[in-house]
Amino acid sequence: MRFDDMAATVIARVGASPEARAVAWHQLVDLAAQRRGDSEDPDALYAVLRKWRSVVPVERRRLAAESLVGRPIPAALFAYFASDVLSVCAPLARSVQLSPTEWRALLPRLPIPVRALLRHRDDLDPETARALESFGPADRVIPAPVPAIETKATPSSAPSPASEGGDAAMGGGVQIRELVNRIEAYRRHRPVHRPLEPRAPSSSAEARAEHFRFETGADGVLIWIDGAARGPLVGLSIATPAERADHGVDGYAAGAFRRRAPFRDARLTIPGAGEVSGEWRISAVPFFNAHDGRFTGYRGTARRPRVDEVASSAAAQGLYGSALRPESLRQLVHELRTPLNAIMGFAEMIDGQMLGPAAQDYRARALDIVSEARKLLGAVDDLDTAARVDSNALRLRSSHVDSASMLSRICADLAPLSGERRVALDIAVAGDLPEMTVDPIALERMFSRLLSAIIAVSAGGEALSVRLVGEARDQVALNVARPKALIDQDERALLDPGYSPDGDWPDAPLLGLGFALRLVRNLAEAAGGRFVIRRDAFVLVLPGAVGSAGAGEGSG
Repeated sequence: MRFDDMAATVIARVGASPEARAVAWHQLVDLAAQRRGDSEDPDALYAVLRKWRSVVPVERRRLAAESLVGRPIPAALFAYFASDVLSVCAPLARSVQLSPTEWRALLPRLPIPVRALLRHRDDLDPETARALESFGPADRVIPAPVPAIETKATPSSAPSPASEGGDAAMGGGVQIRELVNRIEAYRRHRPVHRPLEPRAPSSSAEARAEHFRFETGADGVLIWIDGAARGPLVGLSIATPAERADHGVDGYAAGAFRRRAPFRDARLTIPGAGEVSGEWRISAVPFFNAHDGRFTGYRGTARRPRVDEVASSAAAQGLYGSALRPESLRQLVHELRTPLNAIMGFAEMIDGQMLGPAAQDYRARALDIVSEARKLLGAVDDLDTAARVDSNALRLRSSHVDSASMLSRICADLAPLSGERRVALDIAVAGDLPEMTVDPIALERMFSRLLSAIIAVSAGGEALSVRLVGEARDQVALNVARPKALIDQDERALLDPGYSPDGDWPDAPLLGLGFALRLVRNLAEAAGGRFVIRRDAFVLVLPGAVGSAGAGEGSG
């Protein structure tokens, strides 16, 4: 008989330090979510999780719970998180999906605050909702009883041992019958909540603001507004990118603030339903004191985005307008990587004849499998990166990078593709370029995905101009000319995730040209730069290191 003993292996090999146990705790949570705990003693896994919980910081436990949102998890794992503090359990309580049978067995064991969170959900099945309502009166605080009038004790009124035990069990001398009667009275006399009538739209909703002017202090906080309601805007900061996608500015505005540089059409999002809520495009210039040159803040304007600037429908909840949520997509990516790596490894073993002699035809076929699997793995990595950017889970580590060397290496890697497509790259690098201040892995992905996508849609015999030049305020820009197939396409069509000029074509990006361009744009914004689609070129602008110089001028 075979059973999964991965949990037992993790427990047996854990070190004695608190950090080692915290890491092992996270591994056990992941195994429990995959239903891969020790099948011989399933309770042992949760016993260890409860034992080690004290060494795991609350924030780390909360992040672990958030990573499970959208994944099908066992009821026992949700019960374990429900026994933790409410801030840890809340993300799962708002989204976990269980069967009606599991809910019926679990609800009586849940803490009252967790059941209160579940009552706010509108996606529970009717049976579970009715079960929650049955806990309603008991979960709410009942006023303390009125003190009884003291009477002279008589022998007949002396409490029996049984009643003394009942009073002690209740604590405070409240009789069980009295408590039951009060609950029944509450049920009979509680007010009936009538459904609220829909309100007529307010004048503020009708008078939706379209423009406003603003001014910030030296710390980047908005201190003056003209042309719109001040309440939702004053106090917002352009100095740091928003941690949530629905509140604050993007990385482009925050990067410009750090360099005291002007910016144009950065994104600002205001949550809520007021006259200034929703998407904005802001442009501003830095302002300096005329006497001593001291930086005093920004002055600028804000406008609503044009239709062609909104690449995806506001109603779309999934990644890039799809029905897939980023959390679900990241789980799918995790499930795809394992078999792809296994396929690649086995094909490489065949090609290397590690399992015995293999005919040349089989070895050639194995090499083809490895090549195709690597392409699929690259697409899977792109999906994972896009999901992380969309859910604000991507963590970039900036360092100084020689952009000229990076471009040269990537163009060399793409030489087989450009040769097969008969596309010539006219590469020119300006002299004295500053080094880029960006995450090296993100930079490599942006350069390679942009160039490979454009090469793939170029016609045979076409020459593409690729220019790496300096921009104002120590920025570096990669300019790639539009191929003929994309000359007449507007930005909205190009950013459509399913867009391709002629349907499917050889060596095209597996996820489509629109997906590749969106990925480059979102990565650029996360890195403090921007991606601009001009009439004749695609321009990727990224921050440079102040006071540094690159390798010099070259061409290819």
